[in-house]
Amino acid sequence: MSLIEESDKQAIKELFAQKMEGTAHIRFFSSKEDCQYCGETQDLLQELAELSDKIDLQVFDKDEAQDKVHQLGVNKYPATVFVDDNENDTGVHLYGIPSGYEFGTLIEDIIDVANNHTELSPETINALKQIDQDVTLSVFITPT
Repeated sequence: MSLIEESDKQAIKELFAQKMEGTAHIRFFSSKEDCQYCGETQDLLQELAELSDKIDLQVFDKDEAQDKVHQLGVNKYPATVFVDDNENDTGVHLYGIPSGYEFGTLIEDIIDVANNHTELSPETINALKQIDQDVTLSVFITPT
């Protein structure tokens, strides 16, 4: 059973074709133990990866990929992590299933990471460059 409606798949496929310049490298991490939504999130990401050859999806089990888990700082599951062409962490991590409004955010993240560009204003980008220490920004969302 498909999680994305066929009409939506076609629209997303066209959006990816029009807007994606580079490749979005997605690393998905699941756990076989007590992981609500791991299966559904993996299925969703695989459906999206089938819509564009510019999506590079790799799937890992946390117990079988401890080096990768540690390298990318994954600590919750399911985890969707975006990396660059050299497998470096882009800092974009999504935990849980990206459903509802978060699905749109996932689509935007895929495009932004593929293009190595965001819609942030130059002022915001300059302000962020002034930060000289590690910062973790967590946004908590409840399903709607």
